[in-house]
Amino acid sequence: MSYLVLARKWRPKNFDDIISQEFVTQSLKNAVSTGKTAHAFIFSGPRGVGKTSTARILAKALNCSSGPTPEPCSECPFCTEISEGKSLDVMEIDAASHTGVNDVREIIENIKYLPTSGKYKIYIIDEAHMLSQSAFNALLKTLEEPPPHVLFILATTEVHKIPVTILSRCQKYDFRKVPVEKIKETLSSITKVENIGVEDETLYLVAHEADGSLRDALSLMDQLIATFGNDIKHEEAVRILGILDRALLKSIMEGILKRDPKSCIDILTRAVDKGISPKRFAEDLLRTIRHALLIKTCGKEAVSELSEEDKDEIQKLASGETVETLELLFNLMLEGAESVQRSFYPQMALELTLIKLSTLNRTLPIDDIIKKLDSLSGTTPSGSGPAPRRQPSGAGRSGAAAKSSAAADSEPQVRDAETNIGKSEPNESNKAEFLRFVKSRNALMGTRLDQAKEIHIDGSVVRIVFNTPLHSEYFRKSDNLNTLKSRISDFFEGDLDLVIEESDSPAENDPKVRMEKRNENKKKIHNDPVLKEAIEVFGGRVVSVKPKQRE
Repeated sequence: MSYLVLARKWRPKNFDDIISQEFVTQSLKNAVSTGKTAHAFIFSGPRGVGKTSTARILAKALNCSSGPTPEPCSECPFCTEISEGKSLDVMEIDAASHTGVNDVREIIENIKYLPTSGKYKIYIIDEAHMLSQSAFNALLKTLEEPPPHVLFILATTEVHKIPVTILSRCQKYDFRKVPVEKIKETLSSITKVENIGVEDETLYLVAHEADGSLRDALSLMDQLIATFGNDIKHEEAVRILGILDRALLKSIMEGILKRDPKSCIDILTRAVDKGISPKRFAEDLLRTIRHALLIKTCGKEAVSELSEEDKDEIQKLASGETVETLELLFNLMLEGAESVQRSFYPQMALELTLIKLSTLNRTLPIDDIIKKLDSLSGTTPSGSGPAPRRQPSGAGRSGAAAKSSAAADSEPQVRDAETNIGKSEPNESNKAEFLRFVKSRNALMGTRLDQAKEIHIDGSVVRIVFNTPLHSEYFRKSDNLNTLKSRISDFFEGDLDLVIEESDSPAENDPKVRMEKRNENKKKIHNDPVLKEAIEVFGGRVVSVKPKQRE
């Protein structure tokens, strides 16, 4: 007897054997149980996820000798013939090789005849999107009103190519990719029954390589069995399949995050020596950085194609990095992977990309930089008073030099005292002085106040207008509002009211106006003295300018 590949040997026999398509199988079982089976179905989804198998099981459920039943016996002559593809009443047609209108006309001609032995005549059209437009047109009327003994099942991997007129005449079921964990569990149970010795690490590797297709995973296992027999070693499996070991990916990710370019290049060289394509290496590394970014921002649940152990390791690797850094690494790797795919020298292109990634300076959100500056200058977050002044030591100086230094040191203190004692009259001319006064007390609040579109001082009212609630929200918080009122009281004479509002000008909704405003804000941010001081202190650079998320 000839060898039967695993994908055929372990083909599902009933609805419960279909993996990870519970919504589809439960709906079909209910339809068969209640006798409300439609006359036409479209099964769409990726390759190797059970579309044709489900179509065969549905045919068995309707034609089983004890049916229609949601639990076909798979033993009666009807079920056996359908499973073996010998039934005269269940015809599987490959639309890739039967694309013309004449093929459809032959189907239309034959459907008027009753089934030979079963209850229904069922047509399973695989890769239905390959039919020509004229073939679809010929099928329209028959598909809408077929004889009561006829059922159509159209399976396709590219449902967007099916005409809307066909879709509207069918019940559509979407099949999804099989999760890595489910594929691994299935491979584990099959290899145990088949007495195949293989490590869990290898099964995970095969499951991940299958990209959601159980049939592809079984085909890879067939390849390993044909090569190594019933005893499969992990290192040999990695070598024969040309798959990049996840241990190498984790090592190179660690080298990037530790800013160790030498280790990254060494790992790439080892991978290439094992026969791994640089293009494949770049793709897998891009996916790994994507996983790190998703886990950092959305949690481990956002990544379904990794084992829990892999998720934990990636989460641990990325725990010390900011979202901005991971985002920048991903963008650089995305550009690098595209360059590697186009290059005549992919290994050298990938080496350059790895050097860029592993020597990249880390990024910090601007708010974190401002907070660090505040702590360095001695200001409190609420801006409750002037920063303590650093008094330079007069040791080692003599005579007039020491006195001159003391006089220079005392001068700012005198000016501050005068500012607190002699308050300004509220008018439009001293708005700039007021902004400088607020910045001297609280750099963060002064920077926020700089974002105001307008500051009006009209009689006894200080009116501050912002473009959007995104900027004004900061001053609506009670602590910040009270602090700003206190600064107004310190600087201006009289009892003044404070009004915070947003601009309602229609021009603000104009895309051109918004773009100009955005560019103006970017210039303002780049010229901000606080930011300039941050760049000077930390030796960094501005990577991107983003609006702060509302709390």
